[in-house]
Amino acid sequence: METKLAVSDSEEAGFLLPGGLGYAPLDFTPGQGRFDRKPLTYSTTVQLGYDDNINSTSGSRLQAPVKGSMLTTASEGVDLLLAQSRMGLSLGATAGGQYYWQRDSDKLTPLGSLNLVFGYKLTPRAQISALMNALYTTQPTQSVVNGFTRSNGKGYLVGSSKFDLLYSWAPRFSTDTFYSLNGTAQQAQELKSNDYTNQTVGQAFRYSLSQLVTGVFEGRYSQLTYRNIPSAFPSRDSDSYFLLAGADMTLTRRFFGSFRLGGSVRDYKAPDEGSSSSPYWESSLSYLASRFTTLNWDTRYGFDDGSSTSQKSRSVRTGVSLSHVFTPKLRGSIGVNYAHVSPEGGSDAFNVKKDDLNATIGGVYALSQCMTVFANVTHSRRSSPDPLQEMTKNIYYLGATYQY
Repeated sequence: METKLAVSDSEEAGFLLPGGLGYAPLDFTPGQGRFDRKPLTYSTTVQLGYDDNINSTSGSRLQAPVKGSMLTTASEGVDLLLAQSRMGLSLGATAGGQYYWQRDSDKLTPLGSLNLVFGYKLTPRAQISALMNALYTTQPTQSVVNGFTRSNGKGYLVGSSKFDLLYSWAPRFSTDTFYSLNGTAQQAQELKSNDYTNQTVGQAFRYSLSQLVTGVFEGRYSQLTYRNIPSAFPSRDSDSYFLLAGADMTLTRRFFGSFRLGGSVRDYKAPDEGSSSSPYWESSLSYLASRFTTLNWDTRYGFDDGSSTSQKSRSVRTGVSLSHVFTPKLRGSIGVNYAHVSPEGGSDAFNVKKDDLNATIGGVYALSQCMTVFANVTHSRRSSPDPLQEMTKNIYYLGATYQY
């Protein structure tokens, strides 16, 4: 879900967007790369596929049976690129629907996505920026490093965003004041107890150790709110405090990344829950191996949000994606996301360890300048000591996109 843009040759012409909270730093430069094409394009995409577990269940007699279905997806997309002397904007959005041929109810479900990169120079010293990713889907995903979603085949919204005010006080010293909003919203009534929003405000102090590495020291305050907890359950709302150190790196024109390491303390608002502490780590790396190959790797360890009705959980989440252009007409990609959740307490039915794996492989072939065809396969798996929590599903797609 994250928008990764290549590092440019000229730092002065672009916007340096700071990293952190699951995003790699970006040298976002209008006038180069994707900005060589026309600023506004539209696309129509049609897909035909097969989902072998539309209910995303384990097959237990206590759950809906494992059932497969053909499915058809149609969507419209818009891609907007704007560049001015003080502003750069990249916006991609899609909206459509998915129809399950063999589903007994909710045969038609909406789909949509949003990806935004924005930078604006208020003055030569001050800059604001925004990074946003949102997805409405029916399929399990662990692609959002700051969040977690459970799915039973019905739709849900998952999103993350980061807004920064970057100010340069001196040639080497700058500050970054930021706000982040993450969360999920489930359509399925039985999963709405996991709907949450996580708001974070923070202050980072940045010092350029060299032209390639900027050291970062920052503090964060995070407020986690669950919106639909049944009255019989204690509140899972909490406040968290972070003290972190790390760096934003542009080691070469092809290798850039961000990492933060430190500790966090979480105060629970439920009576008698007290507080808990945990180490914290996050990193996001991008490597342009060549003009034709791009590698991205994101990792996060710390308190987990939205994974279950458990009061306290920690997780490690990591995702790797690789894309390669084989010929001017053929390109391929592969991605693997893994999450391990370890609850720390509680006695509810979902309070067990879980391992989630999501892997996708696909290819795109250009029939013409406007028409492309593609195929991909997605494998999702959940492993758990509780058989009711286990799940395996595969989705196969063939499709075509027309851009105009």
